[in-house]
Amino acid sequence: MRTIQKASIKEYNTFGVDNRVNNLVIFDHAEEVSAYFKENTLPDKYLVIGEGSNLLFTKDFEGSLYKMENKGIAIVEEKPQAVWVKVAAGEKWDDLVQWAVDNNYGGLENLSHIPGTLGAAPVQNIGAYGVEFQDVFQSLEAVEMATGDVRKFYLQEMDFDYRYSSFKGPLKNKYIVNWVVIKLNRYPLLQLDYASLKKQAQELSGKDIPAIADIRNAVIHIRESKLPDPKQLGNAGSFFKNPIVDEATFKALQKTYPQIVYYLLDYGKYKLAAAWLIENSGLKGFVMGAASVHDQHALILINNGGAKGSQIVNLSEHIQKTVKQKFGVDLDPEVLFV
Repeated sequence: MRTIQKASIKEYNTFGVDNRVNNLVIFDHAEEVSAYFKENTLPDKYLVIGEGSNLLFTKDFEGSLYKMENKGIAIVEEKPQAVWVKVAAGEKWDDLVQWAVDNNYGGLENLSHIPGTLGAAPVQNIGAYGVEFQDVFQSLEAVEMATGDVRKFYLQEMDFDYRYSSFKGPLKNKYIVNWVVIKLNRYPLLQLDYASLKKQAQELSGKDIPAIADIRNAVIHIRESKLPDPKQLGNAGSFFKNPIVDEATFKALQKTYPQIVYYLLDYGKYKLAAAWLIENSGLKGFVMGAASVHDQHALILINNGGAKGSQIVNLSEHIQKTVKQKFGVDLDPEVLFV
């Protein structure tokens, strides 16, 4: 375990905003976490971070940041059709995806090239190309920070929804994840409902039925062609959630905008493409000071160099206002403002 006072957090957030934190605590082993919180009282202000890929710091953080950097990937159970894998919360998400693909275990390939750690994956219920983390989740172990008590959580307790879990609701800021158990398929079931992904995987592989490695390569190819590298241009990936509207709202929008991009959900709901709404509000490539909307993907807000978190917030608010005025649709940030 390491503790750093008055630490710069520039390297701990992918937007690259340069703020400071009173106290940064880094855990190298899961066993350290429970002991630490049994011995130390929580400060008034604190936050658990992974790679900082879903955070926007708007000012110095007058409290404590807790970061898991424990490592480990291990198969804990095997059956003919599946394997159960225990993964440390500090592992990088994409390292796990690569490990699964290398071993021909299916279920994660559509989630390739997503930044962040394993500990953040169940909190956010990350998702891409028709797959969400909840599809593979089995259980997790977490420490209650107020007491240091260790507890396991199972699927029925997680309340998963679109980019949501109970750790973003009633359990928010109460636990820090130690490790996660997921279930992977030994005979992969391909998820190719997204035509763009299927086409890219077929083209790269030269096969009508691509392998999971081909799907991973296709996802990486698509992402790298659209998404800027945070090491080059600070960003947090998709800044806004795709808004979900009822049928009446969707039909009215489609009548006015026949080309609107959408995905049909259950129960008569429609998910709209936030990137399409932003681009068709004339904001793709829009610049506001040192922050801007990426000129290749309208869902990405970027730090062009030296932007403060408050400047990126101002840009996001301008986008929300403009989209609301044109389409009557609210955009909610996927990024957490700190």
